[in-house]
Amino acid sequence: MGIFVAVLFSFFALSFITKPGNSSEYKKFEFENKKVSQKINRNTHFSEITLEDDLATKMELSVLYDDENAISAVVTRSGFVSGTEWQTHNIFVNKLEKKDSYQYSVTGNRKWKILGIELYSEFKQYRGMKEFKPK
Repeated sequence: MGIFVAVLFSFFALSFITKPGNSSEYKKFEFENKKVSQKINRNTHFSEITLEDDLATKMELSVLYDDENAISAVVTRSGFVSGTEWQTHNIFVNKLEKKDSYQYSVTGNRKWKILGIELYSEFKQYRGMKEFKPK
């Protein structure tokens, strides 16, 4: 029994020693329209949406938008993220007819790794609506 516990603890401890991946490089999605980008003095705002808030980690969608539509978005992770890697596939942010309301959809994969070896990969999809209030 003691050897089993020692082996299990070793794998747990080794999961912290992973090869640095692209998890610190966030993929930014630009939604900018060429006609909109020619405006000189437009008001831009920033808003964050919590996608997942577990005991140890937090994932947020950060959106930069103006009065007419979303400009760009990125998914960030904070907290205890060791042993996992997030890869964003798509981010969609659409303005709804209701004032300051947006619909969002985020898809990606979370990969669980030990010593750089992928153990498990899960597809995640987050959808919802949020009212962005300019600050």
